[in-house]
Amino acid sequence: MRRSLYIALLRLHPAPFRRHYASEMLAIFDDPASREYSRALFTDAIVSLLRQWAMRPEFRTAPADTVPVFAPMFASLDDYRLGRDTVLFGGILSVALLCGLLVAIGRPGIASQWSIGAHRPATGALKVTRSSMEGPEPDTRVTFAERQDPWQAIASLYFGQITVLKALDADRDLTISAPEIANAPAALWQLDKNRDGKLSPEECGFYTGPSSLSPKLTDRMRRDLMRFNPVLAVLDSDHNGEISAAEIRNSSQSLKMLDINGDGSLSPPEVMPNQAAAWAATIFRTLDTNHDGQISAAERARSASFGEIIMSADRNHDGFTTMSELTGELLLRKND
Repeated sequence: MRRSLYIALLRLHPAPFRRHYASEMLAIFDDPASREYSRALFTDAIVSLLRQWAMRPEFRTAPADTVPVFAPMFASLDDYRLGRDTVLFGGILSVALLCGLLVAIGRPGIASQWSIGAHRPATGALKVTRSSMEGPEPDTRVTFAERQDPWQAIASLYFGQITVLKALDADRDLTISAPEIANAPAALWQLDKNRDGKLSPEECGFYTGPSSLSPKLTDRMRRDLMRFNPVLAVLDSDHNGEISAAEIRNSSQSLKMLDINGDGSLSPPEVMPNQAAAWAATIFRTLDTNHDGQISAAERARSASFGEIIMSADRNHDGFTTMSELTGELLLRKND
């Protein structure tokens, strides 16, 4: 009932007013939050009705579709057109400013006294010693250490154990060069300490140490040395366990058989046997001082370079590292 009465009051307003404000007023009246103010809304509608008919004649005379809801900002400006002289003056001024800017860019050496910044070198905290257009000379040199082969120590140890290799590698660069191959007979003759005209396994690098081994085991170890080391095997062409005088004289030609890549020299991979086995044998010859076929914790402590490898090779954690355990560990690390 009250809503119908309120709508009737709105319909009594002028048509232009109803077009723009009636729906908003009704929405306020229908809002649940306004129910307690319904009496005030009725009073406001009656006052509005009197005001529109008595004080707002534009709502009584103007058609509904001509009454502006709001006035755009540009509608408050007067109609104005630039004169011809104004357009011409503005164009000339713009061209002059553009030309001045181009001249300033093209002649950077001319600086005005009003320019910001220093115009000439001066002593101070930020002393200018060179033109900012010139690139500075590098004053710091950064060097990087060459990447070392992790098994360089193994090759060095191997060359030291096999006296034939040590004699052939005169410059100690772990490579037997072409001149060193050509000089092989003279270098090998120096190893003939007993002057019997041949090189025995002992003269080639075989050493058992102070401990006594059985003759059978010693003989097997001497033959293994001559057979499993490529340089000794190729020099001992008849495989009788020693390098004869004839084999010494023919040593230069025999060594060339090891030159796999044909570069005229012999690098560590070409003169060393199966790397893992050779490395293990070299380490054992150095650390296994009691020649019991295993490296104990005390013997391992003597090596700062290979202590960690030997300890990792002890898979069963019995405190001793055997030849097979060390060879397996080296093979794993080589394949990683």
